[in-house]
Amino acid sequence: SFMAMISFGNIHNDIYDIHIDAINKPNHPLQSGDVSVPIANALIGVFFAIPVIVSIGVLNSMFHSAFFALILLLLFTYNRWFKSIPIVKNLTVALLCTTPLILAVYFQEDKASLIYPVILFAFFFTFIRELVKDIEDLPGDFKENLITFPVLVGEKRARSFATVMMILSLHTLIVPVLSGVYSPSFFVFANIPVTVILLFSLSKLKNKKYKTSQKLIKLAMLIGIIGLVLSQKFPNFYSY
Repeated sequence: SFMAMISFGNIHNDIYDIHIDAINKPNHPLQSGDVSVPIANALIGVFFAIPVIVSIGVLNSMFHSAFFALILLLLFTYNRWFKSIPIVKNLTVALLCTTPLILAVYFQEDKASLIYPVILFAFFFTFIRELVKDIEDLPGDFKENLITFPVLVGEKRARSFATVMMILSLHTLIVPVLSGVYSPSFFVFANIPVTVILLFSLSKLKNKKYKTSQKLIKLAMLIGIIGLVLSQKFPNFYSY
């Protein structure tokens, strides 16, 4: 269901951004002509229907129905209105990306204390990745009068803000250990490699290699989650 909703949001967004992406992403299926708008609209209907059918017909759960309906509404609202509001659009995407973890808290209350820091980690890193993506998309957004944060403040200031946010995001790795939620081995498995990857991402950001910077941020998120799993499996690794 989550994959279907992500697909719904992405295709719906691509249709709204068809003219902007003709500049920023000319090789995308809609822009290149590989996929027509009617087919894209049909796919939107299919991916919208999947979570509805699963929640009502398969799970028979009002909670899932309400949860998925809220996410679909948020996706539609983002594509229609929020994406034109600087920072709000980035915060919305970051929130949407944490929804599977939020749902996990509901069903695994005994592990909630372990999941909360991951939610914060995913939120911050997704927010930063979206900022860098907006910097990359600045030329097309500016031409189409889409007011994003980089369009509003300029490329240089947007890069500076993204840099500050990257540095601040490291608190999501440090605080859970200092507060005792995660074992010190989390420093070894997550903090160190994620920090190193972020340094590389910062370097690419400084050199205007925005796409590479985004990929490194995604890698940092993956390594952070893997590091958490390893730190839970080997909590005393640091003392070996």
